[in-house]
Amino acid sequence: MPSTETQATQQATVLPPYSWTMCANAIKDYLAKADTKGKAGKKVEKGHQVVVHYIGRLDEETVFDTSIEEIAKACGKYMSGRNYNEGLAFQVGAGQMIAGFDKAVEGMSIGQTKTVHIEAKDAYGERSDKNLVKVPLAQIPGSDKLEKGMKVYASTGQPFTVYAIDSKEVTLDGNSELAGKKLIFDITVTDIK
Repeated sequence: MPSTETQATQQATVLPPYSWTMCANAIKDYLAKADTKGKAGKKVEKGHQVVVHYIGRLDEETVFDTSIEEIAKACGKYMSGRNYNEGLAFQVGAGQMIAGFDKAVEGMSIGQTKTVHIEAKDAYGERSDKNLVKVPLAQIPGSDKLEKGMKVYASTGQPFTVYAIDSKEVTLDGNSELAGKKLIFDITVTDIK
């Protein structure tokens, strides 16, 4: 059952206030310097182990995640405990990434950057009422502290958002925060093995 104890998370470092313009300009500058062709040679195929850097966006200026330190700082997403030098490593086609991201890296070469628009069905899926779960308040330790919008975690580690609370039960939303949304990724391949 869900617990009101939060898992250990990295704390965002307090930075000077940022603006959407500052974020959008940082993305624009990064992409202006990007190599859209990459190096000649090996191309990413299913089964390859790759390392990438990425910017995950909802639109031109709303970043939800990035592995690029200067973008994280400019867009208010910087986390002091994160190693921005290592990038994101995964095996292509192994189901470790959302389907649209996995497919997007196929055919890319080292040093190449490309921007892809991924439909919700190839990202985190559509929002579904099937992911709403009703749980009696008596089954949740600390249920008196629950508030709508709060993040809670099941004993399995699965995150939920408190969707609704009444006097007897809480409705938890297991949908990803990115469910139902089209996503934009700027992806740069840094290594292929």
